[in-house]
Amino acid sequence: MRIEYDLPKKPQPVYKPLRAFLKLFVRKTKVITLGAPAENKCLYLSNHANKTGPFLVDMFFPLYSVKWGAHEMLGNYSSRRAYLRDVLYIQKNKTGRRTAAFKAFFEAFFSGFFYRGIKVLPTYQDVRLMHTVKKSVDVLAENIPLIIFPENSNDGYFDLLTEFMPGFVAVMQAYRRKFGEDIPVRPMYIHRKKRIMVIGEPVCLQEFVSLGMDKYEIAEAMKNRVNELYTRIASGEFDKLPHGAVVKGEAPAKEGRMCAEM
Repeated sequence: MRIEYDLPKKPQPVYKPLRAFLKLFVRKTKVITLGAPAENKCLYLSNHANKTGPFLVDMFFPLYSVKWGAHEMLGNYSSRRAYLRDVLYIQKNKTGRRTAAFKAFFEAFFSGFFYRGIKVLPTYQDVRLMHTVKKSVDVLAENIPLIIFPENSNDGYFDLLTEFMPGFVAVMQAYRRKFGEDIPVRPMYIHRKKRIMVIGEPVCLQEFVSLGMDKYEIAEAMKNRVNELYTRIASGEFDKLPHGAVVKGEAPAKEGRMCAEM
């Protein structure tokens, strides 16, 4: 079954005060951007940071945004519990079955509300993904940032990402087919321990196409850009910068408008 989920264009009234309340108990994540401030009409590719990535993005990303997420987490209680137990905890986090079942039993009660609150667009492992791609283009066309976590986490979550799934490339291609221009794409890395989120400089589809790269090579190139951000964060480069700092890059002209001109 395909889950139909129309995304509100602004935070839901019920969830907005809840998020403000939760922020009181969550350690602040410092956000640093490279080249230019975060932009609305943009696709962001981030690590998942285990299960905290979408939560930290919703709490501290500077713009209202929509995120990709497993469709099971937008299903009924049984669907959420099974996904949390079997996929998130047992498969990806290597949690023991009893502990996984205990955690999933409780988390499944409120996770559906939370996923809708943080604006999750359901994704699939089959042809239904094309519906998600179409919805994603609609989101971007409304000047709403779209955040995708494309890392292959079947064997667990790692600081240095091992593989990017190429589904996001379909969004880039579909946007160009519909509007005749590229959507800017920015890498992003969330460092859980340092509580630093770094947003990289934008790139465009045609930059990769001009090099003859296919979707798998594009996915690999973007994975490497995200990993580069991790290396820079781990080195301490951003430790002393204040929250909200914008670090000028070598090519500040590479902004969203450049993608529109290509």
